Amino acid sequence: MKVRWLLLILAGLVVVAAWSAVAIAYFFFDPSIAVWTAVVTVAAFSLEGFFWVAAGVLGWSFLAGRRATLLKWKRRLFGGPAQNGAE
Repeated sequence: MKVRWLLLILAGLVVVAAWSAVAIAYFFFDPSIAVWTAVVTVAAFSLEGFFWVAAGVLGWSFLAGRRATLLKWKRRLFGGPAQNGAE
């Protein structure tokens, strides 16, 4: 598995953990307004970070596929070394 996908999974696990902490704080404890604000703010920032990581991973994957396609067209139209190693 590629590192960028592992990074996305890790970011997703952080989001799940943060929002689980919000649910645990809500249902099992009676947090003050300051604690509640801090817990929800951390969870919201983790979700924002997850969105940025996901955009980066998906953008990177899209560009890698596009680069491979453009290289294939370049070789087909303008020639170049063969794919199988024979030159």
